[in-house]
Amino acid sequence: MRRLIPTIAALLALSIGATCAPDVPVQTLPVETRFAMTNFSTQYYVAFAMRVHGDEPAAYAWSPLLAPGATYRDDFLTALGVRCPDALDFQVLLYERVNADVPIGLDATEAVSSTPIAAGEVLNVPACSVEPVEVYTIVNWDAPEGTARVKFAQDTAVEAEIRRLGLFPNAQAVWEVTGVDAALATTAAPPLAANEPIAGRVTLTNGTGVENIGVLLRTRFRVRLDDGDPDNDPDGGWSDAIAVTKTDATGTFAFDRPAGVYRIEVFADGYLFRPAVVDVETPLALITLLAEPE
Repeated sequence: MRRLIPTIAALLALSIGATCAPDVPVQTLPVETRFAMTNFSTQYYVAFAMRVHGDEPAAYAWSPLLAPGATYRDDFLTALGVRCPDALDFQVLLYERVNADVPIGLDATEAVSSTPIAAGEVLNVPACSVEPVEVYTIVNWDAPEGTARVKFAQDTAVEAEIRRLGLFPNAQAVWEVTGVDAALATTAAPPLAANEPIAGRVTLTNGTGVENIGVLLRTRFRVRLDDGDPDNDPDGGWSDAIAVTKTDATGTFAFDRPAGVYRIEVFADGYLFRPAVVDVETPLALITLLAEPE
């Protein structure tokens, strides 16, 4: 029996050593988030500028000029050099259209006034210090003439913190800008956002294209959001038609608009369509609609 004692002791030592082995450090990858800037105005063009909030502020990074319905998306790392900024400074500038009597999609130049109708700046808006939101949203809502109405990170912990801080002391916790900050009064609009094709085809059930079908395009708008049912939103809707076209001999139609949220409607005497209305967020693949003779 004496000979077994050293062996048992050795086994116990090995067991204890295995249990107490040092933990292997776990490598945590840095969080990287995105942002999306959307213009839900029915008539005004908007530009946003943002930077990381800090003791020595950097220059502002600008969005393109966003037409009604347009959305601009990018990574914070690409735009600001920071994967997930703790807090942000913003500028918003609202511009009137020069050719206001022409539907937006038929306005060849989409020119805007040389100076903004509303412009302002807000500092230290919460971001990743609260929560690393996967897509940090910045939305310009539809508003009365000469007013920018901006919502940050809606329905997130960031918005809850904005409310808690009383950063924007109104029921909707939105940043409302009327008038023009003197420091921004002469700021010219940046270039327009690049266009993406909104294209589709109207066919019979056998795949044959149908010519001369009317197609119109509307943009999404939103005044504010005060109920939780997205299918019954009294404060949102679709604009007047911004562009109209017809299908060609192959049944194809196309619009060139910035990436964003749009409604497509098709119409013609003598046909029923499946569907007759399509809501889309571009860029997207070719849309197919079926036409059935009445």
